[in-house]
Amino acid sequence: MVAAMVVSAGALISGGANASVVAGWNMNGVDPTTALTLNASVGNGVLDFTAFGDNSSVLLGTAVGALKGDLAGDALSVAGNAFNGVSLVFSFDTTGYQDLTLSLATRRSTTGFALNRIEYWNGLGWNTAASFGASTTAWELKSFDLSAIDAIENGFATLRITLDGATGATGSIRFDNVTFSTSAIPAPGALALLGLASLAARRRRS
Repeated sequence: MVAAMVVSAGALISGGANASVVAGWNMNGVDPTTALTLNASVGNGVLDFTAFGDNSSVLLGTAVGALKGDLAGDALSVAGNAFNGVSLVFSFDTTGYQDLTLSLATRRSTTGFALNRIEYWNGLGWNTAASFGASTTAWELKSFDLSAIDAIENGFATLRITLDGATGATGSIRFDNVTFSTSAIPAPGALALLGLASLAARRRRS
């Protein structure tokens, strides 16, 4: 009985701690000619690229970083050195989740955005979490550990990708398969059950 209880508690904890996709955008179906926002393809969230207006477009996507079953369809592209310092904004629900990670596929043209930042909103202002460049020859998968940022856990998260470093009027960057993953916060009942099982196991050994 004790062994069964330990297994059950462990299963609850491991199930609560497994990485989960909380919000993801595969960009398939994005169409800046009809809307400058895009709902998440997985999870509950919105991507807002309104600030780029007519300088956003659809280009060929990639399977790099794609979630299982997603096709290499579309990618979102933005262009123009006039948009240095402008951002794509991701907003999504993180209730019940902690320890975020971000992965995205990206590439750029030779005069495209080479100096980019991942920033998050903490309720008072924007803060830089990471920076990245992009290849001019092939798609790359970029991954970022955001687990130290409490402000985006177990509630509502707003992050943005701020672009910089473009040197030409037609210099562009593409994004595809943007995925925020997290670990679920174990339910209080699961923690209590694990504690009970551990206590029973210690008594049995003694």
